[in-house]
Amino acid sequence: MGGQKGRHADWAVEARRLDDVLRFLNAYHTALTRRKAELDEMVDYSLKHFNSDNMEQYNSLLINVDDQQFAAKKLLDAQKALLKPYFARVDFVADDEGKPQNFYIGKMTLIKDEDNTLIITDWRAPVATLYYEGRIGRAAYDCPDGNITGEITLKRQYVIENAKLQSITDIDITTNDEFLQAALSSSKDRRLKDIVTTIQAEQNKVIRADMFAPLIVQGAAGGGKTTIALHRVAYMLYAYEKTVKSKNILIMAPNRFFLSYISDVLPDLGVELVAQATFEEFALNYIGRRLRVNASLNLIAYAINTGPHDNPMLQAARLKASLAYRDAISRYCKYVITKSMPKDDFALERFVVIDNAEIRRLLTVEFAYLPLCKRLNELKKSLTNSLKRFRPHILELIDKSYDDRKNEIKLLMPDSDERRAKIIALLNDRDALIKSISNKSKTLVKNYLKNIKIDSPFTYYLKLFGNKALFTRMARCFDAGEAEIIWEQTRKTLESRSLEEEDLPALMLLTYEISGSEFDTKAIRHIVIDEAQDYSLFQFDILKRITNSQSVSILGDLSQGIFDYKGIRDWCDLTSLYDQKTQFMTLEQSYRTTVEIMDKANSVIKRLPNRKAPFAVPVIRHGEPVREIVLPSAASIAGEVDREVTRLKQKGRQSIAVICKTLDNCRELQKLLKARLFLIDGTNADYPGGLLILPSYLAKGLEFDAVLIADASRDNYTMDELDIKLLYIAMTRALHELIIFAAGEMTELI
Repeated sequence: MGGQKGRHADWAVEARRLDDVLRFLNAYHTALTRRKAELDEMVDYSLKHFNSDNMEQYNSLLINVDDQQFAAKKLLDAQKALLKPYFARVDFVADDEGKPQNFYIGKMTLIKDEDNTLIITDWRAPVATLYYEGRIGRAAYDCPDGNITGEITLKRQYVIENAKLQSITDIDITTNDEFLQAALSSSKDRRLKDIVTTIQAEQNKVIRADMFAPLIVQGAAGGGKTTIALHRVAYMLYAYEKTVKSKNILIMAPNRFFLSYISDVLPDLGVELVAQATFEEFALNYIGRRLRVNASLNLIAYAINTGPHDNPMLQAARLKASLAYRDAISRYCKYVITKSMPKDDFALERFVVIDNAEIRRLLTVEFAYLPLCKRLNELKKSLTNSLKRFRPHILELIDKSYDDRKNEIKLLMPDSDERRAKIIALLNDRDALIKSISNKSKTLVKNYLKNIKIDSPFTYYLKLFGNKALFTRMARCFDAGEAEIIWEQTRKTLESRSLEEEDLPALMLLTYEISGSEFDTKAIRHIVIDEAQDYSLFQFDILKRITNSQSVSILGDLSQGIFDYKGIRDWCDLTSLYDQKTQFMTLEQSYRTTVEIMDKANSVIKRLPNRKAPFAVPVIRHGEPVREIVLPSAASIAGEVDREVTRLKQKGRQSIAVICKTLDNCRELQKLLKARLFLIDGTNADYPGGLLILPSYLAKGLEFDAVLIADASRDNYTMDELDIKLLYIAMTRALHELIIFAAGEMTELI
């Protein structure tokens, strides 16, 4: 039973309850503010009067800094809660208790300390699953105490804005409730927002999936993959707060401006300081040097302009993205390590301290778990310890040897000047040898290790592509034609003093095996990879290897895999990389677009050959029909786009995107337009929102109130697989209105 003020039977009770909570929150906020000020003062004083020799003061400072950070976070949560303390309620009678409990769900946990009364339940708490997944009647949820069974007697939603109760709605399920419909019907502003009030059952399962087993999510366009991934991060930091911190999680996204687009979600959920990077940024940090990497989007533009993917540049990219190339680079790493092995014994004068066979065994077996450079550090310790241990023994052997020779002289020669001279010469020789040993001992380890030459990973990569015979040996997993393509295309790139993104996993593997990295990847305990269908198997493998972790959330849509020359074509190909059993989930429901838009988009994607992903199923939300407009020329399309942009702005649409197939198409159209549209070209660091013009391949993950596809002619979007995916991506960006223009003749895909 829904209602506005005066209509809902419990309005007065709920309004009083809200007033009570707000009073408590105000008092709580005041107390936190006072405590935070005290901690600020203590920390400031400790820093100004810090004495590094005073361990008690140091420990006290650490405790106060931790308390200060905790208080700051709680204060921020309380400030937000003062405006909207909770959004839902679920009443549950547990079988083992027999009395109802009322759980008011919000973005924080709030408890009265004096009597331990739960005032607000965090949306991430186990019991909140009853709200997101349960229906009135029998239900259960999992928590640290086990599986709790019982009965849901009430599910209720609230609209609270600026601390005022606006509406109350009693519900059963959340799939098509008023909350969700209101959220989906609203206009899209600048950035992605949290969806804690409207999380659906299938999304909730993804959010709460086991953190420590690999998770693969095939999500339909508009299924909320990115948003759900960010909510999953917030959930993990809550559920595993004692062992997992923000610094232990990495979010990997396709580009910088996409990271800007999603930047508000985690702070809205009370999460700060989670690392976010593109694969290129992460790779270069790991490799530890600045390198010029050609934008992968250039290759996509090249693929679009050249049509079929049978050209050498794309073939080389595909081959280098493979696990076969990983095997070739692994073979090369072993070759480099073998060639770097010392050839001499570790000897002091004529005395062998450690023979060469043992040194090789130490480097290739004992220390094999380390990069080569770090193996040398361990070898240095072994050499130093062995020298320290054997030096007295060597001196003892020298003394004994010279004593034996002295006694032999005494035995064979009568006492004479000649005998005395021989003995003196012998003792001088002994003293010189001991002095030499003493002097050489000081630099022996350093001089021995100096003969082991190790270059940088990048230098080794250059050397590999500077020796064709060596490359051919290492690349024997490829046939002759494939090896030739890799050789020629990579040499061209290297000669232009640049790299392709497909070279980065190889350099990361060389870094992992040869030099090691200063970048602490072992601190990363979980990686969230968005738009994962565009990553290669080699990329996934190297991420698993350098983090030594299989804790990963992989989210993508095979229907939007535009990097199909290297990306994942079947999620089953990925599961073999992980030793643990992979969790696989599907998000088929699409919450972004209207039924009319999604039906039209599905009619396009069904043309995809060998399609591995299910169709997106739209939430029942109807809107305006998709409009198809055929005009004679690009100039006439520009005029109509101008008129439509004006109409949409007057209608109150906050975000409008004109999507062309390529960046060149965008630039050509922009010259003809009167409307001022911000061009997204792949170099943008910040997502501006508002009125945009962008190429189809940069639209993934974004959403807009209205989308105008400017160039869907028969010649522009053919039956080619890449064209199908690009048009599908462009169409599924629209929340409310989609207009498709074509010059001359509409594509047969529509």
